[in-house]
Amino acid sequence: MSLTSTLQRWFPSQSDLSGKSILLSAFAALVSVSLVALASREMLQGIAGPFLLASMGASSVLLFVVPSSPMSRPWPFVGGHLIAGLVGVTSAQLIPDIATAAAVAAGGAILAMHLLRCMHPPGSATALLAVVGGDTVHSLGYQFLLSPVAINVAIMMGCTLLYWRFSQLLQQHTSRQPLKMGLKRSEEKWLSSGPAFSDEDLKRAMAEMDTFLDISRKDLKEIYSRAQQHAHSRQLGNLCCGEVMSQPVISVEFGTELEEVWNLLERYDIRGLPVIDRAHHVVGIVTVSDFVHHAEQLPHETLAERLAHLRHRTTRLESDKPEVAGQIMTHPVLTATEDQPLSEVALQFTANHIHHIPVVDPKQKLVGMLTREDVMAACDCPVD
Repeated sequence: MSLTSTLQRWFPSQSDLSGKSILLSAFAALVSVSLVALASREMLQGIAGPFLLASMGASSVLLFVVPSSPMSRPWPFVGGHLIAGLVGVTSAQLIPDIATAAAVAAGGAILAMHLLRCMHPPGSATALLAVVGGDTVHSLGYQFLLSPVAINVAIMMGCTLLYWRFSQLLQQHTSRQPLKMGLKRSEEKWLSSGPAFSDEDLKRAMAEMDTFLDISRKDLKEIYSRAQQHAHSRQLGNLCCGEVMSQPVISVEFGTELEEVWNLLERYDIRGLPVIDRAHHVVGIVTVSDFVHHAEQLPHETLAERLAHLRHRTTRLESDKPEVAGQIMTHPVLTATEDQPLSEVALQFTANHIHHIPVVDPKQKLVGMLTREDVMAACDCPVD
């Protein structure tokens, strides 16, 4: 493991939260814990124990900073504290040795929260307090669950619900209008079928949500990628490339003139042509993008003029531009085999930002062409 990756694990990247959201969550914690402390002190006058649980401070981090976490929902918060507190009191009552009781309380609280689906990390601190809180806490017995735990939780939950509602209204007021991509339905279907976004795109999307997400961008992309693999496997089943590939294939050779290549692309309304040698082995692929890329380097004013100059044959003995397919083709080219699972190959389109994948036989000879439209048709996604 490199030093850079080690440091990234130790020191996570800067939060995507805006300054407004950071200050708002800090202010919410300040106000809510103050209200819990004041209200609990008035309601629990004369109690021989703490009126404010330290674990409420830990809960405020989850409730106000990570409200989208499953651990921050009402049942995990309420159930987590009460159930963990019950485990803690029971451990203190039954186990004389405080170290053993503390260990059982912590482990038992985690187990109970798992089983009852109310995992809330600060609940484990409540369980420990019931054990290590001293004689004043031990004397309360199971009353500890009502006062202070239940009272603290009830007041904190009320403050949290008000904060969530306020945040929701604020977000609705300041949220941006949905982006209008202006894509054809076929493009939308394809973009939704694979991770067609960069790390910067994901960073911007998470920043626009303006809420703390308890997951790294790397892990989020990994989850999305794995989900897409399972989706492709489910939709495409046992289909192989040879069952859905386009045939026959229009191809060109290394020495095919660019004007002829361009005419073939226009005539058959396609975006790419495989380049083969005389034995029909695939040596590259020529796409519209290859034409545009090389045309941009020519000294003409408009792109249309540059493309026209590129594809027209030079009559002189020497040329300052590419003249044949082999000079602008992309190589080496990604290929697939006839018996290769379609679900495996489908992911390569968005992963490599390509539209065509030539299909070859065991001798690496061209037998078909696989396109994004072929995959979408196999997934029952009609193409416009």
